[in-house]
Amino acid sequence: MQNRNEVIISIKPKWCDLIISGQKVDEIRKTKPDISRGPLRVFIYKTNRGKLIGEFTLRKCTYIQAWIDRDGEKHLGNTIGLRHCIDDEELFDYLYRKPMPGSPYSGGWAWHIEDLIVYDEPKRLDLICGIKRPPQSWQYGVI
Repeated sequence: MQNRNEVIISIKPKWCDLIISGQKVDEIRKTKPDISRGPLRVFIYKTNRGKLIGEFTLRKCTYIQAWIDRDGEKHLGNTIGLRHCIDDEELFDYLYRKPMPGSPYSGGWAWHIEDLIVYDEPKRLDLICGIKRPPQSWQYGVI
């Protein structure tokens, strides 16, 4: 059974290190969990260690638009104030996909990291979250 109050997110080591250092406070994803019923507890799974390295609270997600104008120029919208540590070209390439008919826009979400807790010792995924394999991107927790 899914626990809609908890999320497990897989993050590459490079980005985990930037989150831990405080430089990166927005994690970029193509989708987001439902936060309409309140904040979520998000467990961070560091992909090369095979363990949970910490957690944060997710209260806010910001939609980032990506589009190509009539002249073929690439654009990103809603990125002011975000600290995601990704250069614009890489961010655009990650977020842009062929938009829905009738819309020039595509995009994704910046998950705002709050109340970060870094564990003294990494924790096993199965003991904390009840799953054996980490998600490719993210998933709701299991109870």
